[in-house]
Amino acid sequence: MKKTPWMLGYWTLLRMSIRMKKKLPIYMPTREFIDGCWRLAFLDDMVCRHELNGVVIKGEPIVFPPKKESIPYRYKLFLEMYGEDTAEVWKKAYSKTWKRAKALRGK
Repeated sequence: MKKTPWMLGYWTLLRMSIRMKKKLPIYMPTREFIDGCWRLAFLDDMVCRHELNGVVIKGEPIVFPPKKESIPYRYKLFLEMYGEDTAEVWKKAYSKTWKRAKALRGK
């Protein structure tokens, strides 16, 4: 069976719920949550790359991994971070990232 992003998200949530001995979050539809985490991962990656481009910390420039690696990593991270939060908490985090991305367009 081909692994689609949706199936990857569902299995990540399922494994997380088994590991924590809790049920899957029911605060919002699973498909909407998984799709939203993909969008959030893409937006967050875009914002971070733009804000930290050319920044040097302790004499070392910040280097990002390829998007092919960083976006799936962020996606799994957001699935775990917001898996147990309510829809309001998740939507607030998404809208905050969306506003940061829109502000970058204006620059």
